[in-house]
Amino acid sequence: MKSNQSLAVDNCRTLSPRRHTTDATSVEQLVQEQLQHFGISADSQYGEALAETARHLYGAQQGVQQLWQVTRDTLERLDQTDKLSYFNAKKFLSFQIAKVLDTLQNPFRQTWQSLNKSAPQHYPIFDNVPALFSATPAVVKTATYVYACTEWIADAFEGKESTHQIYSRLMNPTNISLANAIVDLEAGEHASSYLAWNFNSGMAAIDALLSNVLNHGDILIVSRNVYGGVYQLLHDYFARQNRMAVSLAWFDGYTGDDFARHLSDVQSKYADKLAAGSQLHVYIESPCNPHGLILDVPAICQLAHAQNLLVMLDSTLATPVLHQPLQHPDKMSRPDYLVHSYTKDICGTGTTTAGVVIGENHRMFQPKGSQCNGVDWSQTLFWDVYYIKGAFLDSEKAFDVLTGMKTLTQRMLTKVINTRVFTHYLDSHPLINVNSHALSQHDNAGLRERLHTNGWPTALFTAELNLPELDRVQFSRFFDSLEPAFGHQISIGQTNTLILCPALTSHSEMSREEQRKAGIGLTTMRIAMGCDCVKALIAHFVLALRQAIDPVHPGFSEQFMSAERLDEMYQRVAADVYAQHHASQQSLADKLK
Repeated sequence: MKSNQSLAVDNCRTLSPRRHTTDATSVEQLVQEQLQHFGISADSQYGEALAETARHLYGAQQGVQQLWQVTRDTLERLDQTDKLSYFNAKKFLSFQIAKVLDTLQNPFRQTWQSLNKSAPQHYPIFDNVPALFSATPAVVKTATYVYACTEWIADAFEGKESTHQIYSRLMNPTNISLANAIVDLEAGEHASSYLAWNFNSGMAAIDALLSNVLNHGDILIVSRNVYGGVYQLLHDYFARQNRMAVSLAWFDGYTGDDFARHLSDVQSKYADKLAAGSQLHVYIESPCNPHGLILDVPAICQLAHAQNLLVMLDSTLATPVLHQPLQHPDKMSRPDYLVHSYTKDICGTGTTTAGVVIGENHRMFQPKGSQCNGVDWSQTLFWDVYYIKGAFLDSEKAFDVLTGMKTLTQRMLTKVINTRVFTHYLDSHPLINVNSHALSQHDNAGLRERLHTNGWPTALFTAELNLPELDRVQFSRFFDSLEPAFGHQISIGQTNTLILCPALTSHSEMSREEQRKAGIGLTTMRIAMGCDCVKALIAHFVLALRQAIDPVHPGFSEQFMSAERLDEMYQRVAADVYAQHHASQQSLADKLK
């Protein structure tokens, strides 16, 4: 067993420029070795001052390590008052350390200037310290980073120096801030067990995840209603025989029982491939696109994990407001990977494209040469894909998403209200078919009540005019007149309400037969609710019906519920949603414990 002094030296060695090649067995030897490394005489005035400073820094390293150990050992036992004291003390300590850095800048700058009298150059590290305490994450616009010394940068390339970034394609401070934020939102109290990697789009995140998980000839169970881009990626790349030759087994159900039957059928159908070494995995989207319906994620995860299958979940439409699958108390009921397209509700502004994959630490990153829970470092998402593919998220996009996240809950509350009101209004018409679990009679409503926060609906659904004799030209006249109240845009999750025909746009890569299986017809309208005034949306919808449909189907626009009933419903739904939200918040007494 190592002595206390030996352990202290081990802790301090990480600060040494010779952390791997040092012969030092004491802090004082580390100090002298540091002076020698930079050619500073220990007997000089500068050497004495530098040595004294280095001693304090090595001592501070020991103290910080001790603080970290005490925090790990005691945090769960502390009451809220002590936690607040611990936090504030550490926050002030951070300011003190930054003050030391700031004080160092003037002599640092003067020395640099004296070296470059003939050709003065700006050195950016002088200006970076104040950014440590920016009230919002700093937008770090750099391709590369200054490194400390040879042995530190060698560790960085091995993944053993997590705070020493080397290239923005791999890591960037703004990007990492966003990764930490989404893990906190999604995983909650389990956040320390998860990591996230951000990508330049939702599709880039999905492609990276599938590339990491799938091997040539594997079998993938896929939920039927996935985003059209995912269908295209799977069908046109991963399933092609000259590419990955992955067998796709489309899952049409929603419940655990549905999945159990499908899993048994798939295992029977592909028994020979599985016996020959092909692996079976699960990829699901919940809520799904374009209908917004949800799958029984916990039940599917339990069934898959009972047979050691990996589960990948695209939870974009849920956002952490409607569903937090990584916070399920039973780990067997959690997906192994969670995907978001930040482009949608989490950012919410429609100003950027971005995506993320969240997974357990050992699946996302390990230093080179390590292995954990049967996963080798080379199999982690970072080294296997992220490190080499370059689909990283730049700092400005990361900042856009972080800014949007600040209003996520408030936006989702409004969307829940609008979705409930609009779907019920449309459903009041006898000749409009609404496919939304916001309606209590819908087959998917039970899962929505059980799995979603407060039973709130997905802000995405489909609707159709039940007019078989309506021709394409007549429908197009109606649909085109929905602008500008309804944005004709190919996205979801923005502040404005968007509408499109999936058969012609988002899911156009599917064959007509595949569209039929997915419940998509030529006149199916996908409505992505925004934060607009829902009464204004309804009024515009009715006016568009009057203008385009009433001339060929007289009186069609007059068959909705009355305006007075709609006004009453809006007041009731809005009050109900906000009451549910506030009632679900932790009580003041609990917060003070």
